[in-house]
Amino acid sequence: MDDECLELQRSEMEALTAVYTLDSSDVFTYSTNTSGIISGSIDVEVDANVCRQLIEASDTGDVNWQHVECLPPIRIEFTLPATYPISAPPQTLLSCSWLPDAALDIVQHGLLDIWAAEQGMCVLGSFIDYIQHDIRPSSEIQIRLGGDGLTAESHITRIYAYGSAKQHMYFESQTHICPICMEEQSGRHCIQLSCTHVFCLECLRGYLDVLIREGNILRMICPHADCQAPDTATAISDSELAKLVSNEQMTRIRRLRNQRRAETDSTNYAMCARTGCDLVVKNDTQVDRLCVCECGFTFCRMCRCTWHGVNRCAIKDVRELVEKYRQACMDEAEDGSSKERKYLEQRHGKAFMRQYRRYIEEALSLEYIEANSVQCPKCKQGINKIFGCNHMTCSRCNTHFCYLCGSLLDSSHPMAHFNNSKSRCYAKLMENVEQVVEPENYDAVEADQAEANLLIRLALE
Repeated sequence: MDDECLELQRSEMEALTAVYTLDSSDVFTYSTNTSGIISGSIDVEVDANVCRQLIEASDTGDVNWQHVECLPPIRIEFTLPATYPISAPPQTLLSCSWLPDAALDIVQHGLLDIWAAEQGMCVLGSFIDYIQHDIRPSSEIQIRLGGDGLTAESHITRIYAYGSAKQHMYFESQTHICPICMEEQSGRHCIQLSCTHVFCLECLRGYLDVLIREGNILRMICPHADCQAPDTATAISDSELAKLVSNEQMTRIRRLRNQRRAETDSTNYAMCARTGCDLVVKNDTQVDRLCVCECGFTFCRMCRCTWHGVNRCAIKDVRELVEKYRQACMDEAEDGSSKERKYLEQRHGKAFMRQYRRYIEEALSLEYIEANSVQCPKCKQGINKIFGCNHMTCSRCNTHFCYLCGSLLDSSHPMAHFNNSKSRCYAKLMENVEQVVEPENYDAVEADQAEANLLIRLALE
């Protein structure tokens, strides 16, 4: 091997190593075999302008290129002959996932033209510059999606992934100021949310930890001031959350979300009633109230008990249920809210609920009558004394009786019962008579005279 060629080759490798050590966006590797022949590879990215021109000129159907800012690199595999660069060109082989072979052949010819123009000089740097800046779209040089066993969709997915990885590498190489702690942090200790706001991992994890412990999943949005207004709020995505919270916290977030869905749309969704299962179940569209969870448990959406078919939900306390229904009807009359009433009627049946309501109201009326009245000893009609003496006359059968003991009284001499010293109601004609609040113009003398006249008349009856 010519010593001059060897020295030039080594100098070129050292220069390329220095360049690619500073710029890790492209990959450069080389090795020397036992014969002193140098070979290696360089991954070269086309610059942003060339990338945009190629995308605009490509005929790839409905593929969305909107967020593609860079393309995967073109690889140059090279071998340097012993007489390179004095008399022999470098041997190169190009490969690229998004250019067809015909396009690579055209680029290869461009590299040979560079060698012909610069023979005697090291040209790998010129090759790199040509691929980065001088490739232009044409009828042959166009982006090709698919091939190598890939569909167009999977191919564009790989291009997206490559671009994201490149952006992430650049992000980590920079420093950023966290708007929470206001400290400058390395990109490796920060995260950029989908809204482009950047926070240090420690601050954002602390912020999310508080929200998760409080169960406030609605506030899991970007904490930057520009993202706090309802019309600008940006939710933190699940992929971003996975980088910030533990598996246990992520499980709690999913459970809270399921609970909220079941609470806000209880007509169509319900939390699985099986203990330990946190899944939300959609109501069966064919069978009303039927819910079949992925865990295998089948239950009623209304009562959350094991599925009971077409039978109504079991009632544990009828009076409590009817009281809820009565209160729901009263609330509806006051504020127009019928949600609770409709829910109870849907769960137990409208006719059933109204029938039970009438039954309970009648039962309560009977209880009140029994507790606050005395039955007529003859016709058993309940009589409630609101005011007056204890001599009662049944309005139904005209029977005279004592309100205190229920004894029949002689209609011709009813006061004898209260005047008989052997009677247990002796002198209790006015027993338990409530005191009436005297009005301002009350005349005590006139009232006493009226009461005396009443007693005289009753005694003479």
